[in-house]
Amino acid sequence: MKINTRFIVYYLMFGLGLGFGRAQNNRWVDMFSYLRVEHVQPVDTKIYAQSENAIFIYDTQNDEIEKISSVDGLSGDKISNIYYHKALKKLFIFHKGGLIEVLDEQKNITLTPDLAYNSFIPADRKKLNDIYVRNNTLYLATRYGISTYNLERNEFGDTYYTGTGAGLEQVNAVEIIDNQIYIATEHGLKKADINDNLIDYNVWQTVDNRNWDKMAQNNGNPVVVSDTKLFEYDNGVFQEKISLPVRIKQIQINDYIVLTTGHKIYVYTLDYILQNSFDDSSLSNEYLLDATDSNGFVYIGSRKHGLVKTPVDRFQFAQLHPDSPLSNHAFAVDAHDKHCWVVYGDHRQFNPYRSYREGVSSYQNGQWINIPYETFNVPNLSFVKINPTNINEVYIASAKNGLFRLKDNQIDKYFDQNNSLLQSFSGDGVRVFAMNFDSQNNLWVTQRARPALLKLKPDDTWEGISLQSVFPDIADYHGFSELVIDDEDNIWLGTEYRGVVGYNPDTGQIVSNKKGIDPSDFTYVKGLDIDKDNIMWEGNINGLRIMPNPQKMFDDPNVAFKPVKIIYENTVQLLMEGQDITDICVDGSNNKWIATLGSGVYYVNEDGTQTIYHFTKENSPLPSNDIYDMAVDGVSGMVYFATLNGMVAFKGNATEAGENMNDVYAFPNPVNQQQHDFVTIRGLIEGVSVKIVDVAGDLVYETISKGGSITWDLTAFGKYKVASGVYIALITNEDGTQTQTAKILIVK
Repeated sequence: MKINTRFIVYYLMFGLGLGFGRAQNNRWVDMFSYLRVEHVQPVDTKIYAQSENAIFIYDTQNDEIEKISSVDGLSGDKISNIYYHKALKKLFIFHKGGLIEVLDEQKNITLTPDLAYNSFIPADRKKLNDIYVRNNTLYLATRYGISTYNLERNEFGDTYYTGTGAGLEQVNAVEIIDNQIYIATEHGLKKADINDNLIDYNVWQTVDNRNWDKMAQNNGNPVVVSDTKLFEYDNGVFQEKISLPVRIKQIQINDYIVLTTGHKIYVYTLDYILQNSFDDSSLSNEYLLDATDSNGFVYIGSRKHGLVKTPVDRFQFAQLHPDSPLSNHAFAVDAHDKHCWVVYGDHRQFNPYRSYREGVSSYQNGQWINIPYETFNVPNLSFVKINPTNINEVYIASAKNGLFRLKDNQIDKYFDQNNSLLQSFSGDGVRVFAMNFDSQNNLWVTQRARPALLKLKPDDTWEGISLQSVFPDIADYHGFSELVIDDEDNIWLGTEYRGVVGYNPDTGQIVSNKKGIDPSDFTYVKGLDIDKDNIMWEGNINGLRIMPNPQKMFDDPNVAFKPVKIIYENTVQLLMEGQDITDICVDGSNNKWIATLGSGVYYVNEDGTQTIYHFTKENSPLPSNDIYDMAVDGVSGMVYFATLNGMVAFKGNATEAGENMNDVYAFPNPVNQQQHDFVTIRGLIEGVSVKIVDVAGDLVYETISKGGSITWDLTAFGKYKVASGVYIALITNEDGTQTQTAKILIVK
């Protein structure tokens, strides 16, 4: 812990495994950002903090943090508010799309999707603005009116449409004092008797026509906020109590009145005497979202520093949050040898869609290392690549501002038009796109300007390759989605308009091929990889295509991509046809991970005829079905999924081949056929024969490893599940000089 008199930083890096919910699985890793805290609620000795799509709970007594995310069973949807009910011991999580999740003391989750499915209320009106609890009923202030929610039955009750003629009206806040219910609306402050028929809009009396933003209660009276002023409504009179120079964003009243203004927190006594104020000058590039007090401390929800804690009577900040990446806007990711890097820029159709200033994050040895935007002062960091020969060297490309090199997590070099062959495109920035390393440790880089393909050599000298033969007009292309290098160091590029472009460094030959990729007039190749059988897998906005021996493109201009045909329900179909494919990754077993926009991610066997997994937001911790990028770590087997709602990782089975077989093992072992569909054997070298036999010596399965692992589906050559018992894997390399065995116990 590093301490100084004005600023304390705690990195609480542990999240308690909760073991609940539909998605709980120890093969998934939560990689969400908890640095943006939008709402805070104190409950006895705990502070409940709501981040964008997850929750964490800070225990003030033992200084521990518990986090709750989609890995623990939450939906992963964006959250608008939370409420913890002490008597019922339930946490209510309100999502921006209308879904309500209820987490009980046993960590079970109950869903209430009624509002989410309500088509009468427009989607943009379903946001929750405020919550008030009376007995066992929640009164929910929303952008359409007031809804009641029964806390014991976990179901909606009546809805009160308070606008003129029972129309939709935004309600910013709700309070109940004695038998009067007050609502702050976009058309003024209204009240009604709680025992009246509140469904009848005529019972709602307008007290004042001003636009009231927030509301609480103090001294038995409503306290209302309008812009920069706070009033107490007493006996029909509005008494101005506080006037600030800027707009009041939030108000919470416990032992103190705590006001949030965006860049400053004001703390008043209950008699409206200013006790203290705190600004965000010690928190770089910050904005304050919510604040509350508890037991002599102020807890502040910030945009970039998590939950910030300070004593009421002095200025001494502490950051409280789980170990976390900088942002949930995960756009591009790369992984190698137990290191993962993620960037948060963006480009749509290869043009900067908007300016993202989020920096870069790295996951190393189970902990996050964050390099904030202020270190670069460059937006839209949209591509990242780890040097496979030196994992401490990483290249980061901006969709508008050149190329960075990091060494040991520090900026080592910045390349632009002044010190490299990178060029500004029409004076609108140096747009760098896909990049990759060849076998000689050259970094190949693509850019929007000419020359479009560049080679950065290990000595930091550059070489440019003109692609003008396939792009005669500079306006013909906008960028490059993928750069893949095959075993012969040929360069393959995924493009927006020209399908797949290939470059042979030995001959200088350049080809473009979009035959078999539809529609032929707009061929946006998003995903590209070459598997261990030298088959190119190509994914575009309309589906999936393959090409065996893609080097044939250099010799035969008529060679075409072909679909993968599968049998489904006794009919021949095309694999992934009509899907918008964003990325394809080949793992150590030669299986393929295929990411999509709209359908989550697929994991298929080496020829695509069998789907091993299909992960979606509905059946896994994925926070979105739109997957923008993936990375497979061939050493650990970990697979990383980047979405604009956050990142998660899956502990995959497949690894790249090693140099020997000194550490061969099978897992899970024992294998319970009621719980597991596969067993994986790891620690192999490439090309070894694996034969699995029963104790009688009868062969039940055999294969040749394509990498460092193989997966067996527990069947006898795919026909039927094998019986319980002990099975032996006999492993031999081609010339018989290396052999190993592994015992596998199967139970039912």
